[in-house]
Amino acid sequence: MAQRNRVARRAELVAACRRVAASRGLGRASVRSVASEAEVSVGSVMYYFDSFEELMHAAVEGVLEEFHQRRLRIVESIPDPAARLRALIEAGVPDAISDDLRVVYECIGFLRDHPQYLPLHRLIVERQVMLYRSVLELGVATGAFRPTGELTWIARNLVALEDAYDMYPLVGVELDRAECRAAVVSYAELALQCSLAGSATAIARSTRRFEDSGAFESAQLVRRDRDAHS
Repeated sequence: MAQRNRVARRAELVAACRRVAASRGLGRASVRSVASEAEVSVGSVMYYFDSFEELMHAAVEGVLEEFHQRRLRIVESIPDPAARLRALIEAGVPDAISDDLRVVYECIGFLRDHPQYLPLHRLIVERQVMLYRSVLELGVATGAFRPTGELTWIARNLVALEDAYDMYPLVGVELDRAECRAAVVSYAELALQCSLAGSATAIARSTRRFEDSGAFESAQLVRRDRDAHS
């Protein structure tokens, strides 16, 4: 019982830390601000974590893991490889940068002084590359894609384009998000000698199934929790 309570309390503090980082920015997160958000004392925060850095690491790790799991669930809900690829691009270049995605990119600025975050970022990059590659491999196997280059490099280019277009609004470069997605789609079509134009209907059908499933409800837990505390 005591162990379960400790795990639950740590999870509550990690969630509070994520809310603070999302609303105020990573640089403004502190033991005091997390304690205030969780409605506990500063001493209570440090009782469950050896250091504030440990708490921050757990919070960033949670954000990155949920980022990957959300995209994995979307992909697994769509059987058609072209629609899968289009859905990944749609998710990777959203209309608005979410608070969680903002935390992911803000953390990059901390890497020089906080190298403990480097393994987390390396892992999320490689997992996104492998997620794209798995979709590309399925498309090649079914004859939907005819790649003009090595699949891993096509996957890396897709991830790089995502990151670039997501960084633009964070540095004040405002571009039409639909045009940004179209540019990534255009590259994918050229690199894979395929058409992704007909994938929108399949994505819409799969999205409706996804929204009706328990996976969609799970994917919304963090957002609902954040909204409840805003």
